[in-house]
Amino acid sequence: MEPLPKYRHLALLSLLLFSVSLYSETDITEKENRLDKEILSLYREIAKARELLSYEQVSSLPANTTVQFIGTYPNRTGIRIRKFKVDPDPQNKNRIKHSEEKSILLEFNGSVLSKVEILITTEDTEIEQKTKTKITDTTPLDDSVNDMMIYFSGIDGTDSFALSSLRNDSVKQERNDFKKDFYIKFLLDFHSQLTSITALQKSNGNQNQKKMFKQLNQSLGY
Repeated sequence: MEPLPKYRHLALLSLLLFSVSLYSETDITEKENRLDKEILSLYREIAKARELLSYEQVSSLPANTTVQFIGTYPNRTGIRIRKFKVDPDPQNKNRIKHSEEKSILLEFNGSVLSKVEILITTEDTEIEQKTKTKITDTTPLDDSVNDMMIYFSGIDGTDSFALSSLRNDSVKQERNDFKKDFYIKFLLDFHSQLTSITALQKSNGNQNQKKMFKQLNQSLGY
């Protein structure tokens, strides 16, 4: 068989590389779509935390956790859950060596989740360095996750950018990595936290009801 001319080899190689690249880009897009669906599903799950707005006060919480409501009872519009970790200085127990706080803010327009905001703050007193990262999604229930904004401030200054600006191709999958390795894990963490907080309120409420009925029944004895 007569060998193919050199230019035909180059043409076939180019077509092969193009096909591989096209397949890779399609695969990356499909992966991102799956990640986006998982994020939207988690948004719908954590939106159930709206039930906590109906409690006049939250009396039981997991360790190292605080709750702050947005608005006044009974007309609240949101809730912020904070988790924090503090490492004391081994040389001085009255001094903090390192601290970290992470929180999620959920705001509602009526019964609809209208905003999700994540905030992570770390502080190292030894080197006097404080960093803060905020991630905001003001349209959490639409079809696009990539419109969320990321804000960062630290010793080197401040920066902000849309998630859509991160590279997501066959060379670097920055956007997919961010969603898979951080954002989904963060939402899962707080979904578990919110579920625990809600369960604690219901348990505490049941105990209060039992005490009330016991008091009422005892009042019939005289």
